[in-house]
Amino acid sequence: MIIDTHAHLELFEDLEYVLERAKGVGVSKIITIGTSLETSKKAIQIAENFSNSKLEIYATCGIHPKDGVEEVENLGLSEVIKSLEKITKSSKKVVGIGECGLDYRTVKSEKGQVTSEDEKGAQKKIFREQIRLATQLDLPLVVHCRNGWNEIFDLLTTNHEPSTNLTGVFHSFTGGVEEVRTAVDLGFFVSFSGIVTFTNAKNIQKAAKKVSIDRILLETDSPFLAPKPLRGSQNEPKNVTIIGQFLAEHLNLPVGKIEKLTMSNASSLFRLG
Repeated sequence: MIIDTHAHLELFEDLEYVLERAKGVGVSKIITIGTSLETSKKAIQIAENFSNSKLEIYATCGIHPKDGVEEVENLGLSEVIKSLEKITKSSKKVVGIGECGLDYRTVKSEKGQVTSEDEKGAQKKIFREQIRLATQLDLPLVVHCRNGWNEIFDLLTTNHEPSTNLTGVFHSFTGGVEEVRTAVDLGFFVSFSGIVTFTNAKNIQKAAKKVSIDRILLETDSPFLAPKPLRGSQNEPKNVTIIGQFLAEHLNLPVGKIEKLTMSNASSLFRLG
């Protein structure tokens, strides 16, 4: 049995078939991720409506540094955080705060402009408030990081009471050895997506070898980031088994051990039943 700790199930038009295929390969738990107030509500609805004895679905609620910006601009950060807290408290299916964090573009491309200093400042404010909310509600954080490692580590270090046990996961980990060590030193887990299987992901693969197995999680980030050899196609939760198989071979461990330990790790972090 295996868990996909990070999927965006609201994006699948054929969700029932996606879930059936996941069950067919042994996926028994999925966490579907909120990235805005709207998608957080959808995540809860999916978790409540599609869970069954063979496949348990949980949800997180959060404001992504890109996806949630429009809501913050329209409603104001204070109102968005109040609403996020209310949504989070509305269901026992909610097991975390996020996806939240920092997303900096350092090169201009067809996907967008280089992130300005004003945008960086706004992202930090949104992330800071969710760190505080996670601490207040005693829930783990699901952290998104693109080109903002030092800032994220600094915010995690300075924006909660030292007496609290703030923890969480760096999802779809894309850092190297130094970043993975810092993340674990902060008490966080690291989750590997299909990216770790890519031929050009040598730094991530090196980092995976430096993490204690009791700090590793698996995820698909579906429908994005399909693992090799499916790269370029729509990803889905069943493909978490491919990622587990890759890591097992990469770490020279039996695949069954990887699946069992990552399930145990996820159950501990997110307090799953």
